[in-house]
Amino acid sequence: MSPNEGFVMSSIVEKFGGRFTEGENPPDSYFHLGNKKIAVEVTRLVQQVQNDKGVMISRLAHDQPAMTLSDHLDNLLKHDIPDDKYVFLILGAPINNIRKTKSELKKEIISQLNSGLVKQDLIIEKNKISICIHDGTRKTGKKVISAIANRYSDANLLSNIVNLLSDRITSKLKKCKAKAYDGDYWLALYNDYWVADIESYRFAYSKLNIQHDFNKILIIDSYGQVECI
Repeated sequence: MSPNEGFVMSSIVEKFGGRFTEGENPPDSYFHLGNKKIAVEVTRLVQQVQNDKGVMISRLAHDQPAMTLSDHLDNLLKHDIPDDKYVFLILGAPINNIRKTKSELKKEIISQLNSGLVKQDLIIEKNKISICIHDGTRKTGKKVISAIANRYSDANLLSNIVNLLSDRITSKLKKCKAKAYDGDYWLALYNDYWVADIESYRFAYSKLNIQHDFNKILIIDSYGQVECI
């Protein structure tokens, strides 16, 4: 069971009582409440974006390489950045030519630190990147942090949520039907799309026209709050 699945199931137990055990994938887990044994499928709600072929994919597919690039730069530069400063990057995603971009970006950051320049916008391997040098320290101890600007991201919040719910419900419905279970089946959605709250999800869900067999669909936020939609 993954850490996210464990967190979601612990949150459900905190909300309703009972206990949980690991499932056979599917389902991810079983929730034991009194005499009932409820199958629970867990998945993350991550913004969907359209790739260059017009196919909807998880935004993480674009953003994760950029986040990994940021972490690598943090490891490479932690001894080159003064103790009282840190670097904030804005990285466009998806990243082109990560290896060369990392090498050139490292040189640019060091050059900017040496020159005393506070901010610059540049293009490296056709990637739009902003470098900002800030005074101070981060609680995490990181010397390089980043924000990811996905050029395929849709600014329409409702459209994003509708597409996201449709994708997750449809995908998990197909998976769960592969294993017959004659008891209750719940779908637990871990909200990793932080700009959307429970009311936004409820409204988006009301716009969907998807037939499914889940007895409950739950939204669990990063604080462990559990809500039904």
